[in-house]
Amino acid sequence: MTASDVTLLARKILVGIVVTLVPFLILFGGLWLTKSVLNKSREGNSVQTTK
Repeated sequence: MTASDVTLLARKILVGIVVTLVPFLILFGGLWLTKSVLNKSREGNSVQTTK
């Protein structure tokens, strides 16, 4: 294998890793954002009772 073959293989591996990680980051980022928004709205809508 020549040096250009090794660099091409390394680029393909790197692109594969990035293509795999980006959807997971979007998914988990969206879940985290949804959780934080729902928790903030839940805190604002809570009713306090006095005894």
